[in-house]
Amino acid sequence: MLDYGPPRHTQTCSLLKFGGNPGTSDGPNSHPRLPAEKAKMRGQSPPITGMTNIVLTFDPSLGHMFRNFPLLSFLPCAPVRFVPPPIYYYLAQPTVPADEHGRAVLAPYGIRKLEASLKGRTKYTVEVVHPDHLEKHIREDTKVIGVNTMDPLGIGPLTLMFNNAGRERSWVTEEFLGLMRRINALRKERSPKAKVVIGGSGVWEFQMMPEALDKLGIDYAVEGEIDDIAPLLFEGIIEDSIDTTVFMFGYKSTTFDINGRPRITYVKDPSGRFITRHPFSRFKLPKVGEIPTIINPAISGQAEIMRGCGLDCDFCEVTTRPLRYYPPEKVLEEVKVNVRGGLRHAWFVTDNQWAYMLKDKDYWPNKEAIFELYRTVMSYPGVTGANPMHATLAPVAADPELAFGVAKIVRAGPRKHIGVQIGLETGSDKLIKMHASRKALPLRVGVDGTWAEIVVEAQKAYNAAYWIPAYTIILGMAGETDDDIWDTIGLINYMASLNLYFTVTPMALVSLGSLRGTRTLTDVYASMTPAQAALIYVCWKNTKRMAEALAWRIGRDNPFYKILTTLILNVGAKIWVDALKRYFVRVNPENERAIERAERYTHIKTTGTDFRKFRERYKAMLHA
Repeated sequence: MLDYGPPRHTQTCSLLKFGGNPGTSDGPNSHPRLPAEKAKMRGQSPPITGMTNIVLTFDPSLGHMFRNFPLLSFLPCAPVRFVPPPIYYYLAQPTVPADEHGRAVLAPYGIRKLEASLKGRTKYTVEVVHPDHLEKHIREDTKVIGVNTMDPLGIGPLTLMFNNAGRERSWVTEEFLGLMRRINALRKERSPKAKVVIGGSGVWEFQMMPEALDKLGIDYAVEGEIDDIAPLLFEGIIEDSIDTTVFMFGYKSTTFDINGRPRITYVKDPSGRFITRHPFSRFKLPKVGEIPTIINPAISGQAEIMRGCGLDCDFCEVTTRPLRYYPPEKVLEEVKVNVRGGLRHAWFVTDNQWAYMLKDKDYWPNKEAIFELYRTVMSYPGVTGANPMHATLAPVAADPELAFGVAKIVRAGPRKHIGVQIGLETGSDKLIKMHASRKALPLRVGVDGTWAEIVVEAQKAYNAAYWIPAYTIILGMAGETDDDIWDTIGLINYMASLNLYFTVTPMALVSLGSLRGTRTLTDVYASMTPAQAALIYVCWKNTKRMAEALAWRIGRDNPFYKILTTLILNVGAKIWVDALKRYFVRVNPENERAIERAERYTHIKTTGTDFRKFRERYKAMLHA
């Protein structure tokens, strides 16, 4: 078994949320927990007794389980023109079920957090509705329809690589547009005064294309964490009295000072369509004690363990959020909700596993706290496994016991691997130091080894401990040259030559994090160099290698569908890689020579670091 959790096909380090995670009843900024909410905390929603005032739903692509095969999670990024509907909908199955009332039995974690924030804390009725059953809930008494999305307009970093920088329509957009058409038809027929509100990690796309709000009938786009103040927002929207001392009509961005240093700023929206927490609101960002437990099960058994990352990569939005940690017992409360819903595997929502309960300024992981978290969850009856959403490489290169310790606790083995998503970003020392130098902590690139050496050491340790990383790399970073690209090609091929298990997914640079104010989308294909074409080809050739090696072993369908899915994946991977090569050669004959060179290029830069001695030295420093 290998579990990377739900589809993460468009973002690198961005929490699936409706513009934030909700708050509890215990903090100064929270709302009292009412008796009705206490009843709902048992993990099952009661029967519907009236109309639904606030209908919460989600992008259909976020509800697909993709044959429980992790390598398929990128499928919604694929263009509709090249993936026929019968193939797409077969591979996308199963979709999360609905109950007899049309409510989603499982839902994305972010919408579950919003549900927990609203239910029992507002006078209006709230339900999380399956996108296929909206007609059961959108009625004359519906006041707000809230939609959670990750990549609504198909301009996410990975989707841009699939859809020719937006020139093709991807399935993720096709499904989102279909959802919005159904919502608007139902609203027009039944509740024309209802407001459509969109949130989630894909809201930034409407800041890039604000004209899409009118085209899609969206009244408001909500950004940022709104855990503690979601009831205030939704009641304000319904009653047309949004409190402008708590909320601002606008969104966060960045500007740069004369020295090129970024700082957070806010862009006002005169149209009043974008909403974010006011920077001078009396309600500060929610603390851990102000974040409620989900009250119904989340897809893939998701349970949040922390927020933020702290590594300051300039292209990542997560780094703008302060670090906050859930204690193990708080994590377990969400795991219990998921177990009651029949989910036996815990999937930890985190942007950096190894930063959990961090104490060391140089980012040496708090190993015992991490192990205690896993032991707490794994000791609960019914839990059979756990894995994190995201992690990094350098801590495991510095201390392989991290990966081995977790593997032992979750009982990983040859038939039960641990999936994790990691931002590899590049194979270039120069680029990693320019854009993501803290990603190498607790090590230092150029001092403790090259970036390639650190990556390879970590990859070996991960695989030895039965972890299989799903890497992402970024094309189009400032300062990128063909030499940097070849460093990345060499690193990927070198690890593949060692028969290490990993995937690498290329993504276009999108201006998030401290780069957000530049509002840039990288059109890789418009000015693609032969080296970039070769890198993209090498990434997908390695994915083909992994599909051939693992499709049968880690698929979880019944035998018939397992054979069919394996066949489709293997044949599809070969067709895709061959077609990609033909396309690259057609658009530029020079690409053929670069691809041929890339087929055999396995060079990495090394300094000869002895990681065994190195680890002992650092252990001694830690215990000094």
